[in-house]
Amino acid sequence: MNSDYLSQQDKKLIEISSPKQVLIIFNPISSAGNTVSLAGELERSLTSHGISVKVSESEKKMRHYRRMATDIVESDLVVVVGGDGTVRKLLRSLSRAQTPVYVVPGGNESLFARSYGMSASADDLLQAIVLGKCQEQYYGLISGNGIQGKKPFFIMASMGLDSLTVKRIGKRTGPLNDTIYAWQGIAALASLHHPTVTITVDGRMVINRESGYVIVANSSAYAKNLMLVPTANPSTNELVVGFLPGSQRRHELIKVLKILQHKPANLPLKYFAGVNISLTLHEPNYPLQVDGDYFRDRDIKAESTIEFSVSPKPIRVFFQP
Repeated sequence: MNSDYLSQQDKKLIEISSPKQVLIIFNPISSAGNTVSLAGELERSLTSHGISVKVSESEKKMRHYRRMATDIVESDLVVVVGGDGTVRKLLRSLSRAQTPVYVVPGGNESLFARSYGMSASADDLLQAIVLGKCQEQYYGLISGNGIQGKKPFFIMASMGLDSLTVKRIGKRTGPLNDTIYAWQGIAALASLHHPTVTITVDGRMVINRESGYVIVANSSAYAKNLMLVPTANPSTNELVVGFLPGSQRRHELIKVLKILQHKPANLPLKYFAGVNISLTLHEPNYPLQVDGDYFRDRDIKAESTIEFSVSPKPIRVFFQP
């Protein structure tokens, strides 16, 4: 079981009333397009237990998610059938409404759902409803040069092979699967180069114009068993930045090997934790991956500075026993 999930069980649980109105939001291109039928199955199961259900399809653009804000406020529980990118676009509305959320794994990774022990089983969802408890979890915010406002993320943001891979598939249409990710990852590995960055944490410079792999994490769930950022925890008001100086292709091959072995990567990353993390990107421009998506569909420009901070208000995550 994920250690992040175990630590979250120590978080004080909040008791809530049994939901009478449930909103199901599904992403039609997640999980090879199987989310449509899964949303229908969940709707039938909840309805058979006397719960009123509304089903909505997710939007492609983040600004369009504002249309769902009223439905989220009027619901007692939001069930998301999709991946981490779908959850990310809902974070602001969820925190403002304080409506609990349950995530059914419907993406290629679905790190959010899996880190809380959530599944695609309607019985598991009903069991959580009977338990009637949730926990407060914080998320991260990204701002800075060329970014309007503050953009949310829950799992992590990174620069490296993963962001180069996500950039390659970012403009694809239709359902995605593991094979697509694998082939695009191989292509990205062939042309692998790393960003040169300067990083400060709570005003203290910790990395000065070094080249390497960068990950800013709010949760330790990323990369399955690799434990790249083991201390990151959304229960705390803190982010963790991991930096692997001089990162090379062999490090990526080690990651793949350890994933297959279900073991930690044990790479020589440097770790720093804080409330405010500042990252200045030097030459050249470089893509940023945020919760599995190509951030804003364009690279961060060289000599730009981006800021990472913790959300002032948490979301409520439905507790899965």
